[in-house]
Amino acid sequence: MDLSGVLGIVVLVLAVVLFIPLVFGAIFVVVVVANRADPDPTARRPVAVYAFAVAFVTLFVTLFATTGLIASLAQLIGDHSRSISSSQPIINFGGPSGKSLHPVGDAVARGSVLSIIVALVAGAIYFRHRHRGDDAAAGTAPVEPAARVQSSYVAAVSFVCVVLTVLGTIVVCYDVFRLIAPGVFAPGLNDGRETVLRSLLPAAWLAVLAQGIRRRHLDRWRARLATAAPLAPPVTE
Repeated sequence: MDLSGVLGIVVLVLAVVLFIPLVFGAIFVVVVVANRADPDPTARRPVAVYAFAVAFVTLFVTLFATTGLIASLAQLIGDHSRSISSSQPIINFGGPSGKSLHPVGDAVARGSVLSIIVALVAGAIYFRHRHRGDDAAAGTAPVEPAARVQSSYVAAVSFVCVVLTVLGTIVVCYDVFRLIAPGVFAPGLNDGRETVLRSLLPAAWLAVLAQGIRRRHLDRWRARLATAAPLAPPVTE
């Protein structure tokens, strides 16, 4: 199996492990929140639920796609001549001989282009639906249904971002030890430090970007609360 086949399997595993739970989680939020018995006099809740559910999924698809781009570009680090098999690749992306002239470079190009396409498409859908959700919740008090959907979206995004930040930071910290002492923490690797960098860079990108997304969402939510419509005074006899 060549490098592109290994990368394809890694991408497939990540999609199953990370993307599918996000999809089912978003569907669960849509079903539960949309069917609440709380009164919704403005009828904004269904639109807010739909918009923020789509925004939630596409946000993390975009995050994973950009991380995949960094992971693909990181494969250019070091010399792969000792790790490339001379056997026939599973998928023929080369010429008549069935072999690619530049196995690593071609695999990086394929992975990078696919990651960029996914990031652009998912990112555009995210921004469109995020704005629709914000419009649905605009001008509502924090206790109203549409505003609560928005706050639930911010909380869910923050939770997932914290998890991703913790996981990415753990990988980065351990990779630092692998860089300092590859003979102890990365035994058996012919190009220990180069292999570690290919792991460290995507993990660092994931942790930093996830933390930035969390802070951005919380800052926007604090600004939303500061400008929220005041609660109606209680009715007195």
